[in-house]
Amino acid sequence: MVAVFVKQTLFSLVLDNGIVLLGESLPSLESVAIAFHAPAGGMHDGPNRCGLATLAGEMMLRGAGGRSGRGIVEDLEGSGVQWAQSVSTSHASFSGAMVARQLSDALPIYADILRRPLLEEEQIENARQMVLQNLAGTEDDPAHRAMSALRQIHFPAPWGMPSEGLTADVERLAIDDVRLFVASHVRPHNTIIAIAGRIDWTAFVTQIKQLFGDWQAGDAAGVVTGSRGARFRHVPHESQQTHIALAWSAPPYRDDTSYESTAALAILGGGSSSRLFSEVRERRGLCYSVSAGYQTQRDFAAALCYAGTTAARAQETLDVMRVEINRLPGTIEAAELDRVKARAKSGLVLQQESSAARAGAIARQWYHLGKVRTLAEELDRYDRLSVASIEAWLAENPPADLSVVSLGREPLEVPLEVSA
Repeated sequence: MVAVFVKQTLFSLVLDNGIVLLGESLPSLESVAIAFHAPAGGMHDGPNRCGLATLAGEMMLRGAGGRSGRGIVEDLEGSGVQWAQSVSTSHASFSGAMVARQLSDALPIYADILRRPLLEEEQIENARQMVLQNLAGTEDDPAHRAMSALRQIHFPAPWGMPSEGLTADVERLAIDDVRLFVASHVRPHNTIIAIAGRIDWTAFVTQIKQLFGDWQAGDAAGVVTGSRGARFRHVPHESQQTHIALAWSAPPYRDDTSYESTAALAILGGGSSSRLFSEVRERRGLCYSVSAGYQTQRDFAAALCYAGTTAARAQETLDVMRVEINRLPGTIEAAELDRVKARAKSGLVLQQESSAARAGAIARQWYHLGKVRTLAEELDRYDRLSVASIEAWLAENPPADLSVVSLGREPLEVPLEVSA
């Protein structure tokens, strides 16, 4: 498959072993970015093992093939690679951006990381401490804690569990847990390798086939989806501040109406011109931070709202947020939508100037859609957004059944029609 929009050229190919190769040629750039997304995210951690995927990702960088952990870093940076590693709910990701001519030197390093990690027992304690230190950092961020608690109660298990892990679970993980996880989930089938920038697609495919073509593994076990949590949770926290987080269900990205949903959310809380910012923060002075956004998994998604305020004004902040959420259907204005569309379209165009941004974007689109949309298709979809289409969607799907988390000294009053 090849699709062209002006200078944008998209490629895709599925290898016999199930690896998906994606490419976007951006000839105006001198750089190239590569992203490897293995289907080894936090949703595969298993009960009482929250953080296993993150620990495994850390261990994979601590020696692979004939390289030590130090050797991996030196070889990547010696090739001029600005590298990164992360774990999300769905994937373990290894990525890098570099001058285009360095790509052929970098690819064998990533092949070792994915196919031949050493997973040495003597490395696990250092890797564990790295994960635990990151977790300690999140414990010092009350906004992060509130949003993490919100996802845990709103999404069904294991989709809402924090990919960074839980301290008690990480502390008891053993090297055998890591080895079994990597063997079970770091596999070719459904692994996505995305490249963007100044690329030679034919040469890239040839080298990837040499490095990964003989990689074989059976299918991994599926994820069993559990139940959601209680709709209201208070997290005790001794502070003069209170952090409020709310969520309700929204269509996933693969649903065409997700554009109407995300546009409505941007009008509600996406930036300094949004309703929540104008009403809750600017006009009433109730909080120092307030926003609304969107988070999607492949099969379901949620609208997420957050506010940080003082304990004395927390209840009023929650009440006014609920009023603004409930007021949204039937009140969208053309000027609000015009601002949202301008920001979204500008972001899409500017994204074309970053090889790393495009490599990540096309990988995410394939995971959610099974295809990559051209820039022309994306811009056209925003052009087709209208006040009428958003209002029609909101009329059929008004915000309802909110999940609510408060983090602070005292719990807030949440009406039963919201929390139950």
